[in-house]
Amino acid sequence: MALVQQNLVPGTGDHLITLDTETNLEWLSINATANLSYLEVLGSAGGYTTTYGFRYATGVEIGLLWQHAGITKYGIAQVVPFPQSNHVAMETLIELMGGASLYPSMTSGSVLVQTQGMMKFRGPGVPTPITPMSVGQLWLFKSNPGSSYADTNPVGNAGRQTPEIGSYLVRNRVMPVTSLTRGKATKSVRSRRASKGK
Repeated sequence: MALVQQNLVPGTGDHLITLDTETNLEWLSINATANLSYLEVLGSAGGYTTTYGFRYATGVEIGLLWQHAGITKYGIAQVVPFPQSNHVAMETLIELMGGASLYPSMTSGSVLVQTQGMMKFRGPGVPTPITPMSVGQLWLFKSNPGSSYADTNPVGNAGRQTPEIGSYLVRNRVMPVTSLTRGKATKSVRSRRASKGK
């Protein structure tokens, strides 16, 4: 798997970052933005888009994340049952990124674990409180793994707050300060060695 869990704040053990080593993108845990509307996140709630440099992910980026997690089938219209590996990959991604909500399933009578994350606004202009939004969703049927699938759906408006929905926020990989410092130290040691040799 190309995904590695890391800390947002180094040394805290918060496990709020999932690094996709194939795209070099860092994903914020969906739990971090639960109950925050799209507009609140854009307006710097939690400091995620300002202090920490995150932005809303596009549908393409979310699709790549799912693919790199091992999720191979999208949408209920796909041929079912889906492969068992699809269910396992979804379960692992939910464990890494959070966002799980438990619901009784109306269709199968089993417990459904669902994760929903809002994605980048696709319309023209700036979103308003009533702008329709879309979410990427993982539908994990615990007692019927062959029914688990991923899809995208409308979710309501950009001003909506709900504890079941967070946001898919992403940023380019941030290298730890210690890595940068080590790189500079190594360079200066090489420079000193080179000057001694002259």
